[in-house]
Amino acid sequence: MSGNKSGDTRTKKTNSLKGGADIVIKVLRWAYHSIMTIITIGILLVYLASSYSENFDPRDAHYISFLGIGYHLILIIAIIWLAIILFLRHWKLSTILGLSLLLTYDHICRYFPINFTTANPVTSVIDDDGNEKEIDVCKIKVLTYNTCGLGQVHLSKIKEKIPILDVIRNSDADIVCLQEYAFTLSKGGHTQEQIRQSMSDLYPYYDFMPNSGRTAMGIAVFSKYPIKNMVRIDKSKKNYVSSMFYELDVKGQRVVLLNNHLHSNLIKQRDRMLYDEMIEHFEADSLQRIRTGMLRSLGSGLRARASEAHKIKDFLKDRIGNEDVPILICGDLNDTPISYCYKTMRGDLEDAWQNAGFGSGTTYNQHHFWFRIDHIFHSAHFKTLETKVLKQYEYSDHYPVLTTLQLLTCI
Repeated sequence: MSGNKSGDTRTKKTNSLKGGADIVIKVLRWAYHSIMTIITIGILLVYLASSYSENFDPRDAHYISFLGIGYHLILIIAIIWLAIILFLRHWKLSTILGLSLLLTYDHICRYFPINFTTANPVTSVIDDDGNEKEIDVCKIKVLTYNTCGLGQVHLSKIKEKIPILDVIRNSDADIVCLQEYAFTLSKGGHTQEQIRQSMSDLYPYYDFMPNSGRTAMGIAVFSKYPIKNMVRIDKSKKNYVSSMFYELDVKGQRVVLLNNHLHSNLIKQRDRMLYDEMIEHFEADSLQRIRTGMLRSLGSGLRARASEAHKIKDFLKDRIGNEDVPILICGDLNDTPISYCYKTMRGDLEDAWQNAGFGSGTTYNQHHFWFRIDHIFHSAHFKTLETKVLKQYEYSDHYPVLTTLQLLTCI
């Protein structure tokens, strides 16, 4: 009798322990799945906010635009996390995150296009009788390059060559849009006239627009095609836009060209050094100091570029209206492909890098800031054949961008 009681007691204790263990396991499983769900939803929300931050005018809400600046990093984190939850067989969570990435496929392709080969030009058309006929292919090479003062270290002595001018020559570009173009005013250095003459055999057409308050620094265009008209987009002395409107005669076709250098972020050297230090060895104190310094500068730049982008697009609309004319927009926009400024400037135009580039196409290369902020947009009158970032040239804090286009209106 007593033996049965002791056996029952042991059984109850065993069942009690087992039941307690089951509860602990259930709680741990619940906690685990809750944590995985919270992390996934958090990454998902941040990623979507970053992707669609371009729709928010930074003049109204610039903080969300900061997420657009970090889009490439947020995307990488989202992809890595998707791989992790797939490996752990969280099918529902991976499906939700995967569908979100598919939803933003255009954003991904815009930032990281994958074009393995160059596009073939249009070589024939169908005439009115339904017959195929061959056509001459009208190719145009366009170069945009922030030259960082045309490599100012070489400007002061007339005997020194300017490597950036050789870069331009070697590119064989037909239209060259330069930002932070500079020269010296003294006869002992490279003056504007000397530089212009040295390039005149290849580029007989030239224009220079100085920055506000500067005489020997601004934006410039070298062209193999005649410049028929030119207008400074904003003539105001305060908060002016460094942008020029041109009308070129390209093999008998009128082509509109805009060369732009939009507002810089004006990040102070001290903040750049703090950022470098944080990248190399993270410290919470550095992050706090960057937050109060660098982010203030970034916010100011985002707002300024939003205003400039609208001025440029309004000018273009007023100038050409509904005319069906080929358009090229080049320059240093100081904003990435996921930004309000980029979206405004591009409008319904095509991005030459998205059409024919490969990968992120980094153009700014200093202080651990690796971004594509130099862009070439064009209307549907052109077909992008090839686009390259010329990373072999390190004479500036930007790399030059070279694209080959086919002007379809020559057909």
